[in-house]
Amino acid sequence: MLQSIKQRYWLWFVLSSELIITALHYLTSAHLLPYHSIYRSLYYVPVGVAAVIWGRWAGIGLALFTALVYLPHAHWLDAHAANSLLDNGLEMATLVLVAALVGTLAEREQQAHSRAEALHVYINDVLTSLPVGVATIEQQQLKLQNPTAQTLLQPRPALVQLPQTNGYSEIQINQIALAVRRSDLHNLQGQPIGAVLVFEDIREQQAIAERIRQAERMAALGQLAGGLAHEARNPLGVVRATSQLLGTKLTQQPNLASYTSVINSEVDRLDRLISSLLDYAHPQALQRQPLAINQLLVEFVATCQPLAAEYGVDLHLTITDDQLWVEADHDAIWQILLNLLLNALQASQAGQIIQVQSLAVAQQLEIRIQDQGKGIDPAIRERIFDPFFTTRDDGTGMGLALVARSVAEHSGSIRLEPAPDRGTLARLRLPLVNQGAEQ
Repeated sequence: MLQSIKQRYWLWFVLSSELIITALHYLTSAHLLPYHSIYRSLYYVPVGVAAVIWGRWAGIGLALFTALVYLPHAHWLDAHAANSLLDNGLEMATLVLVAALVGTLAEREQQAHSRAEALHVYINDVLTSLPVGVATIEQQQLKLQNPTAQTLLQPRPALVQLPQTNGYSEIQINQIALAVRRSDLHNLQGQPIGAVLVFEDIREQQAIAERIRQAERMAALGQLAGGLAHEARNPLGVVRATSQLLGTKLTQQPNLASYTSVINSEVDRLDRLISSLLDYAHPQALQRQPLAINQLLVEFVATCQPLAAEYGVDLHLTITDDQLWVEADHDAIWQILLNLLLNALQASQAGQIIQVQSLAVAQQLEIRIQDQGKGIDPAIRERIFDPFFTTRDDGTGMGLALVARSVAEHSGSIRLEPAPDRGTLARLRLPLVNQGAEQ
């Protein structure tokens, strides 16, 4: 809109200038030659403006039009005031040449400006699209910052928090772990005028590295536990058999016979722990197949309703209308859901509700199981998936460890976090697939 107004303004300026200058020529006496010389020179202004604004051919066209309307007057001057027609003709030819020269220079300037503008837009698009932050330091101030840098450095840190020497370093700014590469910024003469900083958020890389270290520790622990479990199962069998035999011998002594029941109960608990250890150390090969997850959840909740009723808890299921498919082992997913539900039931009180929900989030399936219990103590939240860690006296500490391993084998993720209102929210995520929808 503004450009259109400017174009109209210059058009009126050029046309009115041409009209006024030509009128002055025709209205001024032929004997006032100095005035005509001044008027003739004024033609360069509208012609030059036309060449600059609209290009070479517009300037040449206006110059030829000027010559066309001026030459009859020049012929009249030649007849009445002895003014040379040749001089006036050369003046008009010069006007055309000036229009061509000015127009050519203006077009080249506009082309250079357009290229510079396109380069500026291109560089800005590149900086905006970069997944890393880019910033410059000039005159002890942060200058250029692309959007990623603005996000990572918000609020803006003091310069002393940033690396002072060139090279690679890792820093912590606004509780964000950043990898920073610093290099000198030079002007066209090669003189240093500041520094260029490239920032990268490495929280995810650090988390992956920590998960790898955790997996290595858990693998070593699993191998050790598996070996111990194999060695412990045989003595436990002997203890159970001996306890059962002793129980048959003490039928006439109820007080002593009750001790054998305690022994059998503890042996069974140890046997369950050993089974969990063996499952953790030697997981079964997954039998992957396309699963309609909403259908599985309907069956799962219906099957677990009697179990929830024993705790006095209601199960509520919310599923999307869309068909959500995953490539997974049916029994493994069922066991994951069962372990998460058991934890929710054990944290709940009679009369409370456990919500089970499925939805699609960023090309992934998310299953949420939310209870209304006391929630998880933040001090132990990082340890809840470790083997043998439990807060219950009768727990083995292997349920959530098995869940974490099985989820990882499905290329998924599992998180336990405080629920928005109260209790604990378990978020299970698995990659969505499309091929199941066709079956």
